[in-house]
Amino acid sequence: MREEFTRISRWIPTFGKFHPSSWVATPGLFGLLAVLLSGCLTNQYNFFNYVNPSGTDMYFKVPANWSDFGPSMVFSSGKQQITPSQLAQLETGEWADVFYGQRQASLTVITGIFSSRPFGIVQATKLNSAQHDTFSMASLRTLLLPVDPLGKTSATSGASYSASSYSEFVTKSGMRGSKMVVRVKESSGATSVLDQVAEVDASTSWVYLIGVGCSATCYAQNRTVINEIVNSWSVRSR
Repeated sequence: MREEFTRISRWIPTFGKFHPSSWVATPGLFGLLAVLLSGCLTNQYNFFNYVNPSGTDMYFKVPANWSDFGPSMVFSSGKQQITPSQLAQLETGEWADVFYGQRQASLTVITGIFSSRPFGIVQATKLNSAQHDTFSMASLRTLLLPVDPLGKTSATSGASYSASSYSEFVTKSGMRGSKMVVRVKESSGATSVLDQVAEVDASTSWVYLIGVGCSATCYAQNRTVINEIVNSWSVRSR
């Protein structure tokens, strides 16, 4: 199970389009504006903004001393370099960012929420016609996880998933969303925690999410900063 979840968490995004894991790219700037707002935030955080093709804005902040991996690094693996035009085409339907609670970390050694340091993912995905027709609140809960932690079967491959908190909401612009904190317990007894917020727009066209987590010990030690990151995340539909 750990191997499966590491693959999920290490960004080939699992919802929406599947991107070949053999692609590699150098860091790019398409769709991503990273700004240090000294007047609005302290210099302890960097602020990120993604605007999708429909004009919806997604915002979040990450501690300045953490490692951040832009979309071109997220959609990469191996030695073949993706071109800027390929990346631009990908980002019209999917955008993703990964960050990690260690300075100058390597994406290849990160083990998702099983890490001993906080791991975070942010994603925006355009739904295809089939996903549009079948999307539900349960779909939001399984964007990152292999099973619904609120479902009748909340265990798979020797691991169990339980929501320690869960709530749903609707924004003024009609976006439907949910927030949950999920404990993942492996057959070995090791436990990790995922804090996730996800939303789908009023037309069920785009899905947005942020997930931050790590081992249970790490989560307890970093709960304040994890809450700060998750609470900073917002989606503004125009």
